[in-house]
Amino acid sequence: MPSTPRRTGWHKSSHSDQGNGCVEVRLTDTGAEIRDTKIADSPAITFTRAQWTRWIDEVTAGRLTNDNGAVEVSTTPNAWTVRARDTTTTLTFTDHEWAAFRAGVADGEFSADLVAP
Repeated sequence: MPSTPRRTGWHKSSHSDQGNGCVEVRLTDTGAEIRDTKIADSPAITFTRAQWTRWIDEVTAGRLTNDNGAVEVSTTPNAWTVRARDTTTTLTFTDHEWAAFRAGVADGEFSADLVAP
């Protein structure tokens, strides 16, 4: 049986506009990180593998319960704010950026299966 290919480096959803900001993801051996491409030297929010899996499930279902252990997401008109629970890091994305990220999640682009066990 062929192994699942792993992604390395920072990636954004294939649904993101190339010139605009977006949620950018880096899958790691221990989980994942996200950052905001609109911010030069954007801080990253880190997830363990278990936290990433729970968060991706929340994003896929469209029910952000904030029970993933890593981040809390809040919304205001045209703003999705992702705040790390263990640091002061906060990233804010537009509706368009969030929709592109969510579409990429739905397509499996950021699946925890792509993270090494």
